[in-house]
Amino acid sequence: MARTADALIDARGPRFASIITAVVLGVALIGIYTWTFPILVGLQALVFFIGAALGVTRQPYVVFFRVVLAPRMSPAPRWQDPRAPRIAQAIALVLLIIALSAWVVGGLTVAAICVAAAFVVALTLALTGFCIGCQGYTVYQDIRRASP
Repeated sequence: MARTADALIDARGPRFASIITAVVLGVALIGIYTWTFPILVGLQALVFFIGAALGVTRQPYVVFFRVVLAPRMSPAPRWQDPRAPRIAQAIALVLLIIALSAWVVGGLTVAAICVAAAFVVALTLALTGFCIGCQGYTVYQDIRRASP
């Protein structure tokens, strides 16, 4: 992928999305013994599915940021390749699918661990700007390039 302004995304979009994600998953964890859990986790899984399948630029929280918030802010100080956040969305989606499946069969511990993992990753990005999933993708790419 060419690194042009058109191919890159405003790094603040995924960070904003992680704020909403952390709130949704945090509330879901609080409500793990209620029907709040599968509803919130299911909705968040849908958001992750859109981000993973259609690209992070079409993920609903990022679209809201781009359309409503970004025009009211100063120009983006940092741009990033959208592939890493897209892979991070796919990994998070897998975690939430496992969590929902576990919750349905009564595996609340597994469900809580999977959602807590996604929550921690989202909260880390929201608070620090460091995307654990994105860094994992970068390491994977480095390993793949180094292998013969």
